[in-house]
Amino acid sequence: MFPRPNNPIKRLSSAVIMASLALGLDAIPSANAQASALEEVIVTARKRDESLMDIPESVSAIPAIEVERRNIKGLNKIGLSVPNLNLSMRTDGYPNVTIRGLGAFGMTQGVGFYLDDVQLFSDASSRFGDIERIEVLKGPQGVLYGGSNVGGAVKYVSKTPSTEALSGRLKVLGGEQGIWDVEGDINIPLSDRWALRAFAFTREDDGFMTNPGSLSPVFGVDSNQPEDVGAYEQSGGRLILHGDITDSLSITASARYNEYDGPVNNWAREMGTPDNLQYPFTLDTNLNPTHERETFGARFEINATFDAFDFKSITSYTDTESDRHTDVDLTQLWFFNTFRPETMEVMTQEFRFSSNSEGPLQWVGGIYYMDLKETMNSFLDFGWIILEADDPSVHVEVPFETRREDKGNLAAFGNLTYETGAWEWGLGLRIDRWESKEQAVDIGHSASKDDVEILPKLSLTRRFGSDSIAYATISKGFEPGGWVGIAGGAPPVYGPNGEKTLAGFEPEEAIQYELGWKGSLADGRVQATAALFFIDYNDRQFEFIIPNPSGDGTLIDGIENIGDSEQTGIELSLVWQVSDYLQVAAAYGYIDAEWDSGTVLPDGSANIGGQTPPQVIEDSTTVTANFQMPAFGNFDFIANLQLSHNGTMEGGKPSGGTALNPEFTVMDIQVGVASENWELMLNLDNAFDERYYTDLEPFPNFGFGGLIGTEPAEIIIGTHGHPRLFTASATYRF
Repeated sequence: MFPRPNNPIKRLSSAVIMASLALGLDAIPSANAQASALEEVIVTARKRDESLMDIPESVSAIPAIEVERRNIKGLNKIGLSVPNLNLSMRTDGYPNVTIRGLGAFGMTQGVGFYLDDVQLFSDASSRFGDIERIEVLKGPQGVLYGGSNVGGAVKYVSKTPSTEALSGRLKVLGGEQGIWDVEGDINIPLSDRWALRAFAFTREDDGFMTNPGSLSPVFGVDSNQPEDVGAYEQSGGRLILHGDITDSLSITASARYNEYDGPVNNWAREMGTPDNLQYPFTLDTNLNPTHERETFGARFEINATFDAFDFKSITSYTDTESDRHTDVDLTQLWFFNTFRPETMEVMTQEFRFSSNSEGPLQWVGGIYYMDLKETMNSFLDFGWIILEADDPSVHVEVPFETRREDKGNLAAFGNLTYETGAWEWGLGLRIDRWESKEQAVDIGHSASKDDVEILPKLSLTRRFGSDSIAYATISKGFEPGGWVGIAGGAPPVYGPNGEKTLAGFEPEEAIQYELGWKGSLADGRVQATAALFFIDYNDRQFEFIIPNPSGDGTLIDGIENIGDSEQTGIELSLVWQVSDYLQVAAAYGYIDAEWDSGTVLPDGSANIGGQTPPQVIEDSTTVTANFQMPAFGNFDFIANLQLSHNGTMEGGKPSGGTALNPEFTVMDIQVGVASENWELMLNLDNAFDERYYTDLEPFPNFGFGGLIGTEPAEIIIGTHGHPRLFTASATYRF
């Protein structure tokens, strides 16, 4: 059941070092006068406030101070902070994300993103500031979070308005590549029961990729695109109003807005081979890929306390409008460009009940409803190649796809724990019902389906005194099924009654078995965790662009169920408060994964049984050191270092091993001074200017050269990690 690692000496050596270090720290004398106990970290992974060290599953937390000083404003830095997490932005605003090799790269969701318990969809890659912490829940989260959380969940927890005092913060950051970033927040007490909190930001960035604007090899015409292909502007804000109606009843209302105008993402055609990648920071195309997105969101929360239980109601509404313009052929020819205006409206409602006693039985349960409506109009933009060879301003936009999707989700869930002596038993269950209807309006295709999933969770925890626990957990998650996109002009698929329909794909499911240990050592100055997991991953979904089986020359662009895989891995973490001035932390993750024997690609081109599935990071390590001590006057000296290493990883789609992403190591450094009111910081990201991709995948060659046979039918594209970047910031607090 548990496959052997390919290189056990290399993998287990890191594990042994980490474990030995953790266990050996227990012998450190407790009389170290300069070492205080670590602060307790409270998280809401099980939808109630709990200590991170008491939860029988793997959860990582990034606190507010680290988010601010490391300038974690995008997805890439979150991915580099947590082992076995791969995270970047994709073309439609959703993240490309896998946790422990589970998740999605393409059209599926896979890992849920949440802001204050409200799930994010088309704007999950937006910037969220004024954050108390970021929580990363690893492994299937079906019971409490439902479908689209087969790999786990990433939660942003906002700071709550306070009635205690007027306070605020203003931060200005500038640096290389024309970066200017201004953000601020303010907390305003309105009375002894009401308070308001506001956050706003704006950013301008020239990016690090360029478009040289080479002449067309056919017409010799310059398309006059801006050189800074990666330049973008982003702004947004959030208002939160909190009030205590009575001692047992409170409400929270929030509204947020985010606007993004920039590139689709930082991906480019890789000009080298898998064994000799070139990492070009150029995208030599006739069109700069652009993405304009506006999102408005609102949340209304009611909290009530009764004698026997607590009640919570969360109502949310999100409206996103976006326009994407993409050069699909990745050449200087205006040959295959797409323009895609999209709208998405999502309404959710959750009613939650939870215990509020101190007894051995603790429970939480409720019902959840979601309604999602999405419309996408797709156009092929052929431009001047057809009409005016000397006028690149001419566009020819031909509609080729109009899609409408309605999704509904209704679920009932419950999770309870019972303590008896040193043991805690946990039982969870969710009944998740999905309804979906999709219409390909342009070609008259439509389809609908229902899906019901039963998602159980079992856990057993053994407490050893007040310092450590050992646990075993079994959990199940799934990703709903759906429909395969068909380009305009494709012949219809016919249902059992002769109706035009769409080709569908089935849900994917994952069952995870996890054994773990969490403990505090050296009088609370050290916290260590260890986890061993095995995942049975069935009917995995991947996005494919393949020829229509009808043989008419059209393409089917959508999701296919590829097959089953197994993942085995370990995770180790250690946090050590060396002194009152220095804290160090290290975390390590390793995954061994393979496709089941006999697994064949949808087009029948390769048998991938026994190979490593895509987006599984072989091993990953993070090391941080945070130092702060009095320096002069009222100022402290601050020095922080973060080292992140990712091992090799297969490309974004099953491909028979043609796009192996090499290992890479990134180091970030921050130095500065801080007082009660002021903080001045210098930041050097990717100090050694490591070239790397956060994801790499084979891609059909839609370019003109590919059609006439002068280039391979398949190329490699990648999403660039950020090169070395120097910035300086000043923060004022009051």
